[in-house]
Amino acid sequence: MAQYDEFGRPIYETAEEYNKAHKGGVCPRTYDSPEGDNYQHKTIKDNYRFQSATQRHATRQGSKKAKTMVIGLLVFFLVLNVVVVGAMFGLVRGVRDDIYQDYEENWVGTEYAGGGEYLGDAETPLPEGFESFSYNGQSYSLPTYYEKISHMGFGLDAEYDENDTFPEGYEEMIDLVDEDGYSTALIRINSTEDDVPLGKCMVDYFCIDNPAIFDEYEEIPDFVFGDEFTFESSYEELESYFGIPYYYYKDHGDDYTYDSYEWAYYGEDEIQYVNVTFWNGMIENVAIEKKAYEDKY
Repeated sequence: MAQYDEFGRPIYETAEEYNKAHKGGVCPRTYDSPEGDNYQHKTIKDNYRFQSATQRHATRQGSKKAKTMVIGLLVFFLVLNVVVVGAMFGLVRGVRDDIYQDYEENWVGTEYAGGGEYLGDAETPLPEGFESFSYNGQSYSLPTYYEKISHMGFGLDAEYDENDTFPEGYEEMIDLVDEDGYSTALIRINSTEDDVPLGKCMVDYFCIDNPAIFDEYEEIPDFVFGDEFTFESSYEELESYFGIPYYYYKDHGDDYTYDSYEWAYYGEDEIQYVNVTFWNGMIENVAIEKKAYEDKY
C-alpha cells in the first residue's frame, strides 16, 4: 500500500505501482492540483488549537471585561464574514446570470452549440496503407517501435529520456520537439512487458503539425501520407481516397476558417483512425492511429 505525504498525496515507490493506480485512460491522470485533495482543508484539531489559544489569552487577562471583548470581536467577525460571504454569492449569481444570458444570445443555435456533425460511418475499414507515411524521405508504418520513430530526428519531451524503462501495461502520450524545443509531433507509446526500454515500446498513434501555418518563415515539413498526400493537399483529394468523413467539425470566423475531418473504423480487432485539420484552407496537422484491441489497457 502506498504511503502518503503531508498533503495527502500517495507516494509510489515503483513505476509499476504508479501505473496500476492510474490505469483506465489513454493518458495516466496527474494530480488535480499540486497540493492534493487536502489543500486548504482545516481539521478539527486545527480548530481546537485555535480555540484553546483564544481561551488562554482570555484567562491571562483575568477579567470579565476581556472575555466580553473577545466574545464581541468574535461575534463582529462572524457577522462580517456572513455579510461578505453573502455579497460574494450575490456577485457570483450576477456573473453566472450574465454568462448564461450571453450564452443564450450568442451561442445557442449556432454551430458551436452542436459542435459538429456525423457524416459517415465507422464500420468500414480505412483504405489499405492509411497507416503508412514518410518523413524526409524515410518510410514508417503504425504500429511500430519508438526506436524506429526516433530516426525522424525529433527530440523527446523534457520529462522523458532515451534510457527510461516502462512497466507492463504502461501507456502515455509523449511530445516530440524540434531543435528549438518546440512541440512538433505527438506519439502514444505502450509497453506489453515489464521493464521495457523506450526504444522497444510500441507506437500506435502519431500526429504531426505544420509550423508554416502560423509562421511564414517556417518550412512546410516533408511529410507524405495516404495516397501521396502532403500538407498542401486539399480536402477534395483526401475525400477521393478516404471517402466521406466519419465526423466533421468547423469553426468559420470573419477572417479565418478551421475545419477538422475524422475517418474512423472501430472493428472487432482494431481501431483505425485518421484526423486532418485545415486552417484557412491549408492542412494544419495530421493524426494517424492503428491499434489492436488486445494491446489496449
